[in-house]
Formats: sequence, C-alpha cells, structure tokens
Amino acid sequence: MSEYQYHEWQTVDRVLTPEEQDVVNGLSSHIEVSSSRAVVTYHWSGFRHDPKQVLLQYFDGYFYLANWGSLRLMFRFPKGLLAEADVKPYRTDEHILFETAGRYQVLDLDFNPEEGEGWIEAEAGLSLFIQLRADLLDGDFRLLYLARLKAATLRAAIDEADDREPPVPPGLKKLSPPLRNFVQVFEIDPFLVQAAAEASPDPKRMPALDYREMVGRLSPDERADFLVRLAEGDPGARLALRKRLSAFLPPERPAAAKPRTLQQLLRRARQLEQAEQKRRAEEARQKHVAEMKALATREAQTWKQVDDLLAKGRKTASVYDEATRMLDKLRQLSEFEGRPADFKARLRPLAAKYASRPALIERWKRRGWV
Repeated sequence: MSEYQYHEWQTVDRVLTPEEQDVVNGLSSHIEVSSSRAVVTYHWSGFRHDPKQVLLQYFDGYFYLANWGSLRLMFRFPKGLLAEADVKPYRTDEHILFETAGRYQVLDLDFNPEEGEGWIEAEAGLSLFIQLRADLLDGDFRLLYLARLKAATLRAAIDEADDREPPVPPGLKKLSPPLRNFVQVFEIDPFLVQAAAEASPDPKRMPALDYREMVGRLSPDERADFLVRLAEGDPGARLALRKRLSAFLPPERPAAAKPRTLQQLLRRARQLEQAEQKRRAEEARQKHVAEMKALATREAQTWKQVDDLLAKGRKTASVYDEATRMLDKLRQLSEFEGRPADFKARLRPLAAKYASRPALIERWKRRGWV
C-alpha cells in the first residue's frame, strides 16, 4: 500500500478573502481551496509548510491523517476565550499542547506512533470534529479528557503514585457524535472510555438564559465595546461576549470524584473487556445451543437436502460450498449430541456416491472428513 497523507483546514468565525485564498492556493500544487476550507492530499511527497502557521494565519481548525498511523487535530481560538487553567490538567509534554501565539491560542492534539506501529485504513475529515471547538468554548472538556486517555495508552510506563487522571468531565457516559468520531478515528480504547465514564456525572440541564438581563449587568463601556466589535465584524466578539456573560451564572460545584490513577483505569478497562468477551462468548454459546436443538428436529431432512442438492444441482463451486456448509452444521450437531462418529459414518455413502467430483471431495478432505 502506498503512503497517504491528508491535511485539512477550516474556518469557523470568518471566511477567507479572495486575496487570502490566492495565498493559500499557492502553498501547494496539490491543494484545493474555497472561502472556508483547504485540503491537501499526498501519496509520495509531503506538505512543505508548517500546518500550525497556516492555521494561525488563516483558519480555525486543522486535521491531519497519515495512513501509517499519525493523527493530529488543532483548533485556533481568539486569545483569552479558553482559560489556560482549564486546559493545564490535561496537557502533556508530547501529545496535548496549548500555547498562545500573538492574538490566538492553539490547542494541538498530536499523536504520532513509533516507527512501524499502526496503520490506518479508514478515511476521515475535519468536519467530523469541528463542532468540538465550539464545545470547548462552552466549557465541555470531554475532548481534552479523551485525548489524555489516548496519550496514556501511548506511554511505555505509568507511574502509579504520580500519574493521576485529570478532572473527570460530565457526560462521558453518552458521547456526542463528534466525540464518538474522535474515539473511533483516534483509536481510543472503548473499554478505557467506559472505565473512565464510571466516575463521570450526567451533565446538568442548562436553564433558559435571560440574555437581556445579563447584558444589562455589563457596564456602559463594556456594552459599547462589544457593540463596536460586533459591528466591525470581529470574529471573536460573539464568543467573547458569551464568555463574559457566563461570569454572571452561578458557579457549578461538581461533586469531587474519588481520584484514580491512569494505571487503575487501564486495569479496569481490561476487566471490562474480559467481561464483555465472556458475555459475547455466552451469547454465542446460547445461540449455538438453540441452533443445534432446532437442527436436531430436522436432521434426517437435512441429510436428504444435501444429497438432493448434489444430485440435482449444477456441478459448480457455489453448490459444493453450500452442501459443505450444510454438512458442517450436521457435524456440529453430532458433536453437540456426543456422537461424533455418526457424522463420518453417514458421510461415507455420500463420499462414495460423488467420488467422481474431485473439487467436492477435496473440500471434504481439507476438513478431515474423508
């Protein structure tokens, strides 16, 4: 399989001017540019510019996928809209970065596996994740928590004493579609997510907000400043206003969950996985028992159907495959009822009758029936 790299940027708060589109279009001969989106794909070479700098200058979101396993998701925010103190508990030195660059802040989720690890078959795009930017600005930190889980699974060793999990956000028991996409595309262990969700409270229903009353609590200078910014088309004005008004809401005081280590979460995930494997095995066993009991009531009829199919059907691979499939069910029935010798005894006359069909007999030989 050849190498494949996918880069995508999107705007959220604004559209690119024609001049900006021209500049972005000149970044690569492989690029497709619109007023709100740019996409570059490569099969043999690579993008020669820093994707983060392109994000900072023109866009609000970025997604990168390479089929050898590398994944990266970045969001740009107007400076001050995402509190650094809220992000800090989730940051890591390698995979989850948050920095201020000029008038903006950038959240960078970068997961690049070691050489030889991972290979991504599926395709994905930024549209699967772009809503998560707005969710972060609304105080939903589930993306950060899930990214922290992903980072934990990439570490060779976790210090039991020091590596505590970050604050557990509400709502992990029921993820939104963009978060489910993130878990799937970034290959986060679903059992680890399930283990983490055991300590996640349900989100509280937001009351209807009286924005008129809240705006009235702003000082005249603040109201004038926000009106000017909105009139001038400042892309961060609406978000900044909502963040300022949120300061008038009563602070939430979530119940503190008993602190866990990431090592404990990983062990709990394995317990949940083993329990699920046992559940599936039991479900398969019960299904098999029901199937065998139903087949037992028409065993003789099924042997006759096999003979009729071979006698009257065409001498084709599909007919031979179907007859062999039916015989395999009869073999399972003989073992289920504790009489495995009966199957071979009943098969011998059929093998002798159709011995002149080597393709059929070869199928049975491969299974050790004749």
